[in-house]
Amino acid sequence: MLLSMNREFRLFFKRRKKRILQILCCGLDKEIMTAIYLCSFLVASLFLVIWQLSRDKCHTEKVVKQLCQDYKEGQIAGSWCHALCVDEIVQLHSCHHQNGPLLTFQYEDTVVKLPHSYKTSLPHSHLPEPLSMKQFHDMLHKFLHSKLGKVDFSRLLQKIDKYADFNNNGQLTYGEANSMWQLLNIHEFFILFIFDGDPIFPLKNGTCGPMYAYQHMKASPLFNKHNKTFLDNFFSNTYRWMFPSWDKRVNVAVGLLEYGITFSETYNSKFYMCDYVEQCFGYTQQYEVSLVSFENIMSEHMIGNILEEKKCSKDSHCQYQNLCHSLCNKKKGRCTNEVRGPSQTSVCEVLRDYVLFDAPAPVQAKLGDLLRKCDRIGQKIDKTGNNVELNQLNVWYNTVLFDIQELLWDKIKNKPANWLHPPKPKKKPKTHPKNTGQ
Repeated sequence: MLLSMNREFRLFFKRRKKRILQILCCGLDKEIMTAIYLCSFLVASLFLVIWQLSRDKCHTEKVVKQLCQDYKEGQIAGSWCHALCVDEIVQLHSCHHQNGPLLTFQYEDTVVKLPHSYKTSLPHSHLPEPLSMKQFHDMLHKFLHSKLGKVDFSRLLQKIDKYADFNNNGQLTYGEANSMWQLLNIHEFFILFIFDGDPIFPLKNGTCGPMYAYQHMKASPLFNKHNKTFLDNFFSNTYRWMFPSWDKRVNVAVGLLEYGITFSETYNSKFYMCDYVEQCFGYTQQYEVSLVSFENIMSEHMIGNILEEKKCSKDSHCQYQNLCHSLCNKKKGRCTNEVRGPSQTSVCEVLRDYVLFDAPAPVQAKLGDLLRKCDRIGQKIDKTGNNVELNQLNVWYNTVLFDIQELLWDKIKNKPANWLHPPKPKKKPKTHPKNTGQ
């Protein structure tokens, strides 16, 4: 009997299925139902996208909690620790990057970075406990030798000791030494520390353990002609479309000529920027030259160590990034550690793209001659192996760069004092109703 009832029910539902669906869908036809399903899918997709964008991918709360826990246990120290963990004045927000070795946050006009391990709860690099000052200095000696080579860095050691004393009491605690060690092992912080005070590098704002903050440089790269777009199939100079006016570009170029691409610093070691110059340098809102990327700046010794590990059969195999290289020792099948920095023609090439383009006719002829001279000398410098000849060529090269700088500076030196800082338009004063005395 049950089987018979079940069969009857199925037959009834099969005959009435279309009608039942119409009742459930309020009599709507297929087109309207399709539209409803499509809208529902789009709304659900939109909510999913909003959720993905709004969720905290950097796990900020977890990161700060772990950082403050280490601070309370005396494992780390820093000038920002009290403000972050006790006063809670510093608030990490606007997580920009969560991939790679560093997490990046924004705090007001400051960029804040710390190792990715604080998000993943991986063990952090700690110094051994207990730690004497002698042990700490021995470790620093080995570290600096690996970064700078066998040079005198006694002044740098003094600077490290002074900076690591975050509470300025003349003594280093374990937390202070451990924090300084973690910071120095972050290459970007190491470069900021080496070039502290250099006007084209951002200012350091504070630290807490391996977390460090620096001034957010609102700067745009000079240009990027290596990143091709669809429009480059039809136009050869799309990278120039967003150039500022010529006189403003001249102001940027004069600043670029002051720094070049080889950084002279005070710790007996040469540093190179081995990537394309126009992508690493930029300009601020006041059209002053500034670094927009500095993590790829490395010491000559560090680059040499990297190249020395490379196998080769010809010189072209001994390349580091885009602009640095060494020669191939074919007998050993290894690259040498004698680094040849960025080609001296790199600056000339950037200036040709940036200021020769659209220059006034009287300037264009003379500037073109100087840039061709710059190219010729630069190519000789890149090829020569004679130290005496090299010194003479460097003198000529620097003279040409000085002549270019003088020529460009002469075109903007008589500009009004505020030509790069135009006054803001005055707001229209509010009008108040006249008092009629009634």
